Amino acid sequence: MTPDASTLPAAHVLVVDDDEGILRLARKSLERAGCKVALCAGVGAARARIAESAPDLLVLDYQLSGAETGLDFFRRLRSEGVRVPAILVTGFTDESRVIEALRSGVSDVVPKAGDYLDYLPEAVERVLSQVRLQRASAEALMLRDREEHYRTLSEALPHLVLTCSASGACDFVSKQWLEYTGLDRAASLGLAWLDAVHPDDREEVRRTWLKTVRSGASEYRHELRIRRHDGAWRWFDTRIVAMRDADGTVSKWFGSCTDIHSQREAIDERERLLESEQTARQAAEEANRAKDRFLAMLSHELRTPLTPVLAGARMVEMIPGLPEAARSGIAMIRRNVELEARLIDDLLDLTRVANGKLRLSHETVDLHEVIDSVLELFRSEIQVKQQDVHVDKAAQHHYVLGDRARLQQMLWNLIRNAAKFTPDGGHIYVRTRDERMHVQVSVEDTGVGIEPAQIGKLFNAFEQGSQNMSRQFGGLGLGLAITKALTDAHGGAVTAFSPGAHCGATFTITLPTAEPPAAKPVVADATTGHPGGALAILMVEDHEDTAEVMAQLIRMLGHEVTVVGRVADALAATQTASFDLIVSDVGLPDGTGIDFIRAFRERSDVPAVALTGFGTDEDIRRCLDAGFNAHLTKPVNFAQLERAIESAGEAKVRRSAVQSAGSGAA
Repeated sequence: MTPDASTLPAAHVLVVDDDEGILRLARKSLERAGCKVALCAGVGAARARIAESAPDLLVLDYQLSGAETGLDFFRRLRSEGVRVPAILVTGFTDESRVIEALRSGVSDVVPKAGDYLDYLPEAVERVLSQVRLQRASAEALMLRDREEHYRTLSEALPHLVLTCSASGACDFVSKQWLEYTGLDRAASLGLAWLDAVHPDDREEVRRTWLKTVRSGASEYRHELRIRRHDGAWRWFDTRIVAMRDADGTVSKWFGSCTDIHSQREAIDERERLLESEQTARQAAEEANRAKDRFLAMLSHELRTPLTPVLAGARMVEMIPGLPEAARSGIAMIRRNVELEARLIDDLLDLTRVANGKLRLSHETVDLHEVIDSVLELFRSEIQVKQQDVHVDKAAQHHYVLGDRARLQQMLWNLIRNAAKFTPDGGHIYVRTRDERMHVQVSVEDTGVGIEPAQIGKLFNAFEQGSQNMSRQFGGLGLGLAITKALTDAHGGAVTAFSPGAHCGATFTITLPTAEPPAAKPVVADATTGHPGGALAILMVEDHEDTAEVMAQLIRMLGHEVTVVGRVADALAATQTASFDLIVSDVGLPDGTGIDFIRAFRERSDVPAVALTGFGTDEDIRRCLDAGFNAHLTKPVNFAQLERAIESAGEAKVRRSAVQSAGSGAA
């Protein structure tokens, strides 16, 4: 063997001979030459060994035991598609047999002379060198053919194509590359092709490309901008794939640049629109929050002056022997103040609907009772306009699962509209009827009617049909929008119908029915007067008119009232005196009622009621979380205030009972 051959990887040689002695000597001779040797005494064992792991070279004895010769065995392997180079060892000197063997594909024939084992390693090296040369030549030819194929293919592709050597240097660019960039071929080879890459991308592409080449990776991919011959920059998706030879070594890189400029522009435009939309949404949300804050403040400012008016009217109504004309006038004042309060509530309800914060307190409600209570509220207004109200409660199933206050609000809106848009002396019909597991309430009037084109707009906020109607009858146009939202929240529907102008209108609410509640036993009310006697009440209110008239009204109910207008004064008062009930405004000059009640709760659990013009859901939550037991919105509902006072009296009785029990035990 030649000295250089010893540096090559050890060749795997399979020796097939039926002479055990020759096999041992052959192994010794070949292993000294650096080969890995396997031995087989017959063709059967040799076939099995080849199937398990193909050797680099076969050394076959011509004359084997059995009918099959070594040459026959080699031919059979070839016929089965096993392509392993072989040396045939034979004792025959007949030239025709040597020629026959070589024509069969045997790489070499070694005469079986007495010292042939000494030069067998040389024959093995010679054949292996020849095989390596043939393989390298075939690979070079295949690589050349493949490169030619790729280059031909690249001319037919719309992409910009380039190939690079194993070191990463460009050695070919396609015609499309030259036409697009306007560069000549010499100015694009090596790493010069990077000069066509945008300056903002160039260094990163150079660094990542050379890093990929050094790392032995199989693929490089990068989105980059390439300059067109007219100076314009376009985005390309560049992908360069490694081509490897038989032993896995990278021999070439084949790359293509696909124009993705339109996609990138679409992505950039989408991101711009998304950013614009997010900015617009944030602005809209902030505007909505600002609107909510404005409505809350507006509600507070509008409610506050209504409170002393309503309280004063209530106080006058309590005067014994009040002339009927004066009582009628006071009732008119009270009705209009309550109407103003309802309009303010409509504004806040609209905000709740828009924000998805409309909450319902469900219970089983008799719809007929709700109709009666709403008609009672309108009795005086209907009497003033001399309107006739016809009620037909024909429904047998008139219980629904809903929020009693909201159901009353829905019907109040419909009946109020009927009274508002019906002239003096007109008629209003309120009917109920059963409708397939639902109950229908219809309110029909003989009023101004509705144009067919306006029907679809009625349930939109701030819509009242025509502008003439808005000017003639006034109002905010919120009632029907809120009614629809409330009806939807109850799982029902509301519809409107009118034959046309001056022909009246009918509004119908349809709600799913519920089982009537179990009958409750009637318990007689054993209490008389105030359950806890006269109460000591602290009123914290900075609006002087409200504080004065509310204090007088509560004193007329038989209770003692202390009035302060600041947080500091309220805290000082609770430290020097004991109170049975706290009634506090929220907005105060030196803080808030919430600040006060938090400090007060550190030393007392006396009932406390927030009485404020701030009436949003968030306002109510903040008050209750701070320690108030109830929240009443201005202008105050005096029935609710009286219930709060009675509840405080009952709490005083319980505290007294506990204290008495403690004293007795001591």
